[in-house]
Amino acid sequence: MLTTEMSSIPQPKTYGPLGNLPQLDLSQPTQSIMKLADEYGPIFKLKFPSGTGTFISSADLVKDASDVSRFDKLVNAPLQKVRAFSGDGLFTSWTKEENWQKAHNILLPSFSQNAMKGYHSMMVDIAVQLIQKWSRLNYDESIDVPEDMTRLTLDTIGLCGFNYRFNSFYREKSHPFITSMASALDEAMNQSNRLGLQDKLMVKTKRQFNQDIHTMVSLVDRIIEERKQNEDHEAEDLLSRMLNSSDPVTGEKLSDENIRYQIITFLIAGHETTSGLLSFALYFLMKHPDKLEKAYAEVDQVLTDSIPSYPQVRNLKYIRMILNESLRLWPTAPLFSLFAKEDTLLAGKYPLKKRDVVNVLLPKLHRDPKAWGDDVEEFRPERFEDPKKIPHDAFKPFGNGQRACIGQQFAMHEATLLIGMILKHFDLIDHTNYQLKVKETLTLKPDGLTMQVRPRETTERFTHGMNETSAALEKNDKHAPQRNTSILGAHNTPLLVLYGSNMGTAEGIARDLAVTARFKGFQSEVATLDEFAGALPKEGAVLIITSSYNGNPPKNARKFVKWLKEDDSVSLSGVKYAVFGCGDTNWASTYQEIPTFIDERLCERGGTRLFQKGQGDASSEFEQQYEDWHEQVWPKVFDYFGLENDSTFPTNNLSVHFVNGLYNPIPSDVVQNQEINAVRIIPRNSAELVGRVLNRYGLDENTQLILNGNRGEVTHLPLDFPVRVWDLLSYSVDLAETVTIAQLRELAEFTVCPPHKRELEVLLNKETYQLQVAEKEISMLHLLEKYPACELPFERYLELLAPLKAR
Repeated sequence: MLTTEMSSIPQPKTYGPLGNLPQLDLSQPTQSIMKLADEYGPIFKLKFPSGTGTFISSADLVKDASDVSRFDKLVNAPLQKVRAFSGDGLFTSWTKEENWQKAHNILLPSFSQNAMKGYHSMMVDIAVQLIQKWSRLNYDESIDVPEDMTRLTLDTIGLCGFNYRFNSFYREKSHPFITSMASALDEAMNQSNRLGLQDKLMVKTKRQFNQDIHTMVSLVDRIIEERKQNEDHEAEDLLSRMLNSSDPVTGEKLSDENIRYQIITFLIAGHETTSGLLSFALYFLMKHPDKLEKAYAEVDQVLTDSIPSYPQVRNLKYIRMILNESLRLWPTAPLFSLFAKEDTLLAGKYPLKKRDVVNVLLPKLHRDPKAWGDDVEEFRPERFEDPKKIPHDAFKPFGNGQRACIGQQFAMHEATLLIGMILKHFDLIDHTNYQLKVKETLTLKPDGLTMQVRPRETTERFTHGMNETSAALEKNDKHAPQRNTSILGAHNTPLLVLYGSNMGTAEGIARDLAVTARFKGFQSEVATLDEFAGALPKEGAVLIITSSYNGNPPKNARKFVKWLKEDDSVSLSGVKYAVFGCGDTNWASTYQEIPTFIDERLCERGGTRLFQKGQGDASSEFEQQYEDWHEQVWPKVFDYFGLENDSTFPTNNLSVHFVNGLYNPIPSDVVQNQEINAVRIIPRNSAELVGRVLNRYGLDENTQLILNGNRGEVTHLPLDFPVRVWDLLSYSVDLAETVTIAQLRELAEFTVCPPHKRELEVLLNKETYQLQVAEKEISMLHLLEKYPACELPFERYLELLAPLKAR
């Protein structure tokens, strides 16, 4: 009979009711615990007035503790004190609390890859303010790095999240919110380390704590109230989503109280950790000239303009490696806490009781030599060059599982943008030969770090105003028809496109794929995976686009995945399929888990794989990865069904009839008002963009037209009633979206001038497209203006354009 050998968890000597507290420097608790880890190893216990906890710091132990079926997030003693002003916000709520799941469902799409494109121009707005300030410094003036990084990150989350300008760079002192927040966070930390009686006696301190909370709450409540009173506000931000959106699962909205807590949470978490990351990154760059030179070289190659575009920031690969390496050495949120859901053995040998606390000590985990090698103290960004070689169980700066930081992509894009802009314009000077001292509050920062800058000789002094900044990309989801009927002369082979999507990316791809299928002569249909659980068709082909969410299926794919897992009797012989997975290697432990499971299980159950599984990484070149799979899957589908792959485009599905002589062409049907549970903000294209389209096609802004077509084919356009062309172009289609490779092909098809046709065809090359089109954010309209010999009909142009999405 096999038995499990138990191991006891070591613990330093305790001192009465204070436990191990006297062994810590309370001004540097994390660094004190790191020293204890050096002495006691990767696992040990500590007792505090607030309770006893186990600390772990090796990759094998953390991997086991990352099992979300056995461990969940603990709102530890400091965070419980922070709840006095952040309540059940995302960061300080328990997973079982109703508002955590509700807020998480509502806010998740606001932090998708596509959402970052919408925030980009606002991030640039604030970054420009910092660059301008530094450009105007006198020669001998120094910069308080953590202070300026705090000002920048606060202003960024304020503008992107709530359309509120703290205007920190126009103040001599910090904004009162920052002062009160820092004071309240310090006091929350201190309270967690005091005895109960001691805490009660500190009346003056308690009074100041309450005053700090009042300052924060008053500002946030004012922001909420002003937004609610401004009914015509068209901001697309976190606050609008919290006020107007409902939980897709329960249909419920967030209460005003919870919205307050969420705003305070984002203002704290959205700036405090990122400002520390930026400060550490600048410190490491100054101390490692060889890495700084590599960073300069990348910036000079990628950022060809003073204002970086979204695709350019995405291409700053080495800058992102620098940020990851900075987070490895000094993760700004240095610890996260878990609790055991039931009695269990950690790593198979350390006994834990139900509710026992496990603390993951990130700075030591990130220095585990078994995972990272013997040079763990060395700053070497190249560790992150190959995502496949990153020991993800030993790198968790944003937490773990479903409770990982929801704003990870936001923080990394913001930080990459700013470091890129700083290096584009300045030489960094370590004028004091600064020696690192880490300051600890709830987060970590370099204490007293200052530097000087000089404008780079290769860059003109930065004096641009914000009117010269680039507009951010609109979201790239393309809403295609839900159901497509066949076209005249098509082979009409059935093709079903199924998707599983939480944030909308996979759904957008699926709908776009269904349109392409119809253009290629298929009778296509698009639906969620759950709609076809237990009912996959054996006629025609099935293309599946899905993501994973912390190793779990998206909400509209749960039934489908459960069916594949649990119904062992089903045979899928005769099902012809291909799978494309959407994911993000920042969540490496569960990357592509659901797409891979579906692909392999369909094959195991007798299905025929038409083409190998494709996968797109949101932290890499997602669009190019999808385009590669898209180009390769179609020949395989055509070959299997013995079809001829005709690349020509079909007759337009949309027709336009111009209306003349009507006294009142606008329909005047009487409608009945109905109560709904959500409000959506309608965006619009600029007058300048609309005017350019009218000029290109020789149309008058007051021209009335009627669009005719299949409602299933063109769901985003107003069909069968008169509409003013100005209104159509302003509100229905996205005129500024970057042209896709598929749209480029069609522009080339309609170009009658051979030299111009060849120029457009050259852009179809992947590298050329990336450099000359994607990075420069070239739109279809730009190319139509550049190539007048392109005779793309107006109705076809409308049909190709993506919808201008409601917010």
